[in-house]
Amino acid sequence: MESAHEKPEQLAFGSESITISPAPFVAASQGTRDLVPVRISLAIIERFSEGLYSSPNKTFEELVSNSYDAGAEHVWVYMPGDLSSPRASILVIDDGESMDVQGLQDLWRIGKSRKREDESGQRREPIGKFGIGKLATYVLAEELTYIVLKDGVYRAVTMDYQLVQGDMSDPHTLSLEVVELTREEVQEALLSNLRDYGERMKPVLDTLFPENSTGPEHWTAAIMTRLKKPAQGIQQGRLRWVLSTAIPLNPSFNLFYNGDPIEASKAQGEEKWKFTIGLSEDTLPPDSRIGTSDHVEVDGERLPAYRLPLAGAVWGQAQLFEDSLVRGQSGKLGRSHGFFVRVRGRLINLDDAAFNVGPELHYGTFSRFNMVINADELDALVASPRESLMDSPEVRELKTYMLAVFNRSRSVIKKRDDEDAIPLLTQQGRISNPPPGLSQGPLRRMLRRASQGDEQVRQSLGIKVEAAMITDTLTQGEGEVLEQVLVEPAGEETRLISYDPQRRAAILNQAHPFISNYIDRDGTQEALQLLGLTELLTQAYMLDENIDAATVNRIMKRRDAFLRDLVSYHPRSAPVIAKSLRDSSNDEKSLEDAVADALTVMGYSVRRIGGKGTPDGIATVRLGRRGGGGSESYALTYDAKSSGSEARRALEPENQQQPVKAPRIQAGTARTSILRVHRERATEQFKLDVPPKYTLLVAPGFQGDGDEKALISEICRNDGITPITVEDLARLVELFPLRRLSPLKLLDLFAIHEPSEARTFVDAIEGQAPPAAPPVAEVIELLVQYSERRTPVTVDTIVTAVYERRGLDLDHEEVAAIVRGLAALAPATMYFDGQLVALNASPQGLLGELRQTFGEYPNRLAETYKVAVPVPQQRAGDDQ
Repeated sequence: MESAHEKPEQLAFGSESITISPAPFVAASQGTRDLVPVRISLAIIERFSEGLYSSPNKTFEELVSNSYDAGAEHVWVYMPGDLSSPRASILVIDDGESMDVQGLQDLWRIGKSRKREDESGQRREPIGKFGIGKLATYVLAEELTYIVLKDGVYRAVTMDYQLVQGDMSDPHTLSLEVVELTREEVQEALLSNLRDYGERMKPVLDTLFPENSTGPEHWTAAIMTRLKKPAQGIQQGRLRWVLSTAIPLNPSFNLFYNGDPIEASKAQGEEKWKFTIGLSEDTLPPDSRIGTSDHVEVDGERLPAYRLPLAGAVWGQAQLFEDSLVRGQSGKLGRSHGFFVRVRGRLINLDDAAFNVGPELHYGTFSRFNMVINADELDALVASPRESLMDSPEVRELKTYMLAVFNRSRSVIKKRDDEDAIPLLTQQGRISNPPPGLSQGPLRRMLRRASQGDEQVRQSLGIKVEAAMITDTLTQGEGEVLEQVLVEPAGEETRLISYDPQRRAAILNQAHPFISNYIDRDGTQEALQLLGLTELLTQAYMLDENIDAATVNRIMKRRDAFLRDLVSYHPRSAPVIAKSLRDSSNDEKSLEDAVADALTVMGYSVRRIGGKGTPDGIATVRLGRRGGGGSESYALTYDAKSSGSEARRALEPENQQQPVKAPRIQAGTARTSILRVHRERATEQFKLDVPPKYTLLVAPGFQGDGDEKALISEICRNDGITPITVEDLARLVELFPLRRLSPLKLLDLFAIHEPSEARTFVDAIEGQAPPAAPPVAEVIELLVQYSERRTPVTVDTIVTAVYERRGLDLDHEEVAAIVRGLAALAPATMYFDGQLVALNASPQGLLGELRQTFGEYPNRLAETYKVAVPVPQQRAGDDQ
């Protein structure tokens, strides 16, 4: 109670004010004691209440949340059957922290809450933080009365929403009268609203006003009268269900509806296992049976108990549910899983679900496990502020017992999952012998969640059918969940693996870059099927461990990106890099990387830079001195410009029904003058010994392409820029190994300053007659023969050997182009750094990689190389 010298904070408003007295059912003999000023407008109330709480049922979730924030352990909701009666009222009463005059004044500060300003002493982290929860009542009633008990003083205050006027910019001032009441006056005020409930009102009245004690130290009753039409339309069966989903399976929070307890919906879930303390210990391992059976008297009822040697008698039960207990709306109010340790009715580990019973609690089991254990004989070990137990032999013994019970629940799930192993998949298109440790259990449980409407789980597993199509036979353990692993194309950008409940199959995406890169190699299909199956089961396992579905999706997307990168960048064959260029048109960072890879595969030493005030990178080729002249080494800067959102729109599926032109960047976007400055500064800025003479600008397209008088051509000529489209650069990369190109032969490209001329340059290379078949077999034979020599194999070694063996008079540059081309076609199995040559695999491995890469080319381009590569004759039936 406030001291006589302390007054609550006052708010200064204008002189005009409407005073609202308590509702008629509040009879206060002591009269008005205080005024609570409220500055509010009707528009503000409508904005915050009806906009947020369009459903009347949602208002009750908010009111229950308010009770939770107040630390209530019991909440009573009373609602009459006839809500249209003029006398009808709705009550929400809780035994949480209540309000004095200052608290009532703070209550009506709209848009501000002190719940989180001072959380000292609070047993729970508040849910609400905006101070608008009380306006939820505006949806239901014209009149709201609070009756409160705090610091031994009963008070009442009423808000009449009909008297609130004004728009958002013109709030009005109201003064709410606060009256002090006697215990008898409070009882009568509540009885006037509860009398019609008969015996069902006894639970709350007996709790608030017990005959032989003073009752709780604080409580709050919110009474809504003069009900509105939305309240009159409440379906009470639906409301009971909403309330059941809003409360956790937690002994520290109890909700009653018209006097009857509301059971948490999680408690109504499918129970897979139950352990009763004092009766089920014979199911524990012998070394865990450390006590003796006993019984206790609780409220006149004889209950089974288990007496531990040090901790004394304990009683309660443990349950294991089919579905996770940590999902749903009730999680906002408190946990439903884990251990709940009570001492003399007080929960002492509210936020510590694990109670430190063991270092590793298997979370897939723990999220579905609930154990309530009472240990009243440990009262002397309860630490202040009654939310923990002091470490002691007794407490350690209790934890050992609790861990044994939990491990028993784990064994139940493990046995189930072991019995639900993936069957042998022996038919065509199925894995012949999957590892026995792969269980269907997690996947089956996730299908159950998907069938219940969990959209995130459905998306995580790639399930395309609606929830209603997932049959009970899959989710209830009848029949196999995984009968086959099929390999089917689903698009390059689609996930690696998905699940089809109708076919009971895991679908491996044949078009995924990683799969398509390896699927045609001998003996790889089953390994890839196992990889995909493991991927699917890993997702299901993480979800079963109650890792958030959004987190699982992020992890699997990152892993998918890794798999794509493995074939995009290693090996970096010419066709793969060309595809990467084409796929990166709408992403500038990806395009930068793809251009760097393209220059690398064509024989340049690339330094990736990027960042503000610098080129994307510098490409250098060291050609040395030739014919007695100066060095022919040269360097260039390069920059990539994507077309951003324009390209993304063009690439969207709905825009691909008709052929579209490549998006084009404008001359202003090219910023060629800045690119020239980057080139001119690069030598000093990066301490280069080969100054860049050229600049390559790569973009999906250029505005004015084909018009030599266009602005893009003029500025590129003026600034010494070579513009080339992504498509033309991709074609050049593909042609590079097949036409025996070299950086020296590409030098003419950098004298070009129009996009159309760059295209003509590439067209001319493609139109050339293919060169003579390269001596692939001789090169491979030489590399094998010389692999054990101390001196490494060089281009000059190959020049000499090829002349001696085949009489081919090739110069250094020609052989270097052949070797560089082979390395571009088979980078995983052949090494070339410009001088030294080596095999990274067996000759068969190199030939296999070459054959695979040639499969990416049309015959008209790769025919010469295909003829030169030793390919075994195809046997009859190989293509069947």
